[in-house]
Amino acid sequence: MVAPDRRYRERMPEALTQTLPPFIAPLANLVALLLAIGFRRNRAVLILLVLALSAAAWAGYPAAVVGREDAVPMFAPWLLLAAAALPERGLFARRNLVLLAAIAIAVWLSVAAPVHVWSALHAAFPLGALPWSARAIASGLIVIAAALCLLRWVLGGAAMEAGLAVVLACAAIAVLPVAHGGGPTTLALLVAGAAAVLAVLYASFRMAFIDTLSGLPNRRALDEALARLSGNYAIAMIDIDHFKRFNDSHGHDAGDLVLKAVAAQLRDLRGGRVFRFGGEEFCVLFGGAHSRGAAAVLEAARARVEQMRVRIRSAPNPRRRSQAIRKNEASDVRVTISIGLAARDAGGRSPGEVLKSADQALYRAKGKGRNDLVIA
Repeated sequence: MVAPDRRYRERMPEALTQTLPPFIAPLANLVALLLAIGFRRNRAVLILLVLALSAAAWAGYPAAVVGREDAVPMFAPWLLLAAAALPERGLFARRNLVLLAAIAIAVWLSVAAPVHVWSALHAAFPLGALPWSARAIASGLIVIAAALCLLRWVLGGAAMEAGLAVVLACAAIAVLPVAHGGGPTTLALLVAGAAAVLAVLYASFRMAFIDTLSGLPNRRALDEALARLSGNYAIAMIDIDHFKRFNDSHGHDAGDLVLKAVAAQLRDLRGGRVFRFGGEEFCVLFGGAHSRGAAAVLEAARARVEQMRVRIRSAPNPRRRSQAIRKNEASDVRVTISIGLAARDAGGRSPGEVLKSADQALYRAKGKGRNDLVIA
């Protein structure tokens, strides 16, 4: 005999899906679509446009689509697969316009196609020659679209791609034969819309506050952190030595590799928050008790960078015809950093003043021959 509380728990998911209003999934996807438009996430716009239209069709909006809810597994998988495969371009780029036209045609066919045309489409899409159900095929096609986004995330690390993979995985669940419309479909599309909202917001946050090259918080994030500093703290400014000369000799691609390597060494400084200040400069904030041990932590980081070797492929400088290093010839290079450190004193200096003192200490370190730590 099933206990009453257990029976109640088993019925909770079913009760939840039955009580969801039909408009909630289209609304969630519409909100995500508007956010994607606002933040210019154009591939997300195309994917979310298809999902918003699909959710509206399954919810019975407009009334003309009632009875033709199979339009979603017929058309949506191909549209989602095309949107996932497209590169990120302007919303009205030529390829995107072709896809937008295809979406418009799919909407028109769903609403206004004659009965005999609809019957022919129903027999042909998504892959009518296959023995499996249309919903199963549609779900598989959307899974492929999700895999494309996941692959883009693995190769490029863009947070938006991971979010789109989750959104498309929810869409694939929504069209499964076991969902078959109603509550489960509404719930899956609602989760897709919510995941899309979070993905757009998180990706836009990273774009605003995270430096793409190094993966560290950027200057804007530093300004926010400086505004919140209080109590005891120390600020360090770090500069990669002779970086401009390095770029001129080996090329900007090699310079980017060096920036990434130094950022990786600085990323996990004990007690410090590391920011990319700009160019070849980094800034580190030490708060509270960690400020007293900042010098030792930074000196250890300087020694690690000095011992590090970075494998690069140099590009020839067109101004130096006699350059011995050929393009794509690999070599290991040595990198050093100079550091200036300043702490808040009893006079209660502001974070801006401490930052300026750290910058002045950095210039003294460079004046002493570089590869050194100077404390203001």
